[in-house]
Amino acid sequence: LVFVDVTADWCVTCKINKVYTLNNKEIKTFFKENNVNLIKADWTNKNQEIQKYMKRFNKYGIPLNVVYGPKNKKGIVQSELLSVKKIKQAVQKVK
Repeated sequence: LVFVDVTADWCVTCKINKVYTLNNKEIKTFFKENNVNLIKADWTNKNQEIQKYMKRFNKYGIPLNVVYGPKNKKGIVQSELLSVKKIKQAVQKVK
């Protein structure tokens, strides 16, 4: 199981997601208990590889968060404003 977080230092929405959702004790525990690997793609200085990744989902801005697992290797894209509930639901779908 993998949770990808495409983020940047200048992204206000990314900071909100980090403070209210990704740094939330409940989601951290959930990720740990479910062996979810976290991957952060830092787009602060923009680069071609991250941009190519984003284009695969027809996304041209951030935040972009995607959940992968055995049942969905193409990934489930999350909404721009993350919620603990939606992330948990996506992880359960891809297990």
